[in-house]
Amino acid sequence: MKKLALPTALLLAPLLASCGTGTAADDAASAGPPPGVGGEVHWSYEGAEGPAEWGHLSADFEACSAGDAQSPIDLPAHADQEATDHPTIMSSPTVGESVDTGHTVQLVPESGASTIEWDGAEFTLAQTHFHVPSEHTVEGEAMDAEFHLVHTAPDGRTLVIGVLAEEGAENTAWQPFVEGAATPGTSDLPLDVAAMLPTDPTYEAYEGSLTTPPCTEGVQWVVYATPVELSAEQIAVLDEASHGHNARPTLPQGDRTPYEGTLALSR
Repeated sequence: MKKLALPTALLLAPLLASCGTGTAADDAASAGPPPGVGGEVHWSYEGAEGPAEWGHLSADFEACSAGDAQSPIDLPAHADQEATDHPTIMSSPTVGESVDTGHTVQLVPESGASTIEWDGAEFTLAQTHFHVPSEHTVEGEAMDAEFHLVHTAPDGRTLVIGVLAEEGAENTAWQPFVEGAATPGTSDLPLDVAAMLPTDPTYEAYEGSLTTPPCTEGVQWVVYATPVELSAEQIAVLDEASHGHNARPTLPQGDRTPYEGTLALSR
């Protein structure tokens, strides 16, 4: 078991643009049809169409190679700077449908499962997806998986809450997501964000990008410092659903400085 030294439906077509449009709203999961369908540029996680080549596959993907604020990054165990405010996540249990995008499986909520106010805007959960192994690392160490809770604001901005996961006890809160990953297209899957988040409210935040093409920058990342546990069986299901693996390697931090804060939680 890897340990973290504390201080990653078709309904989406009108809601979130696919990875070929260049908007930040679909985060690190390609919403919309599988790669290669409907004229989309095909990309993958290895070989000639892998992460090192994304920026050369399409002019729309230029930021993947030319951007200077890309995600994911390697996070410190403890950030030196601290946030001055303490945002609150408002959570409301709902249900969702699982959707295989060709690169990951998303759980798309039927209604607003969570909202968060950040930098003067209200962000609402649009979809949740996963990566195996984790995309963000902590002091060079990757976790077994990482969930991304993609929130969008009316002005087009994107905020992604990252939840790292390590092997341990079975996680009942994340089990509906795991079941949906095993059987894409399943509807009425319970989605309770409050129960799915780590009990430790500490996070590390920084400004980065989508972690898949078009790698659009200007994405606010909020990554929980403490991982949740998933059973070996649950991780195996995600691994199978990841189409091999679906994690972009970490990118240079540059002059960005992650900072630490805490998130309040309200139902």
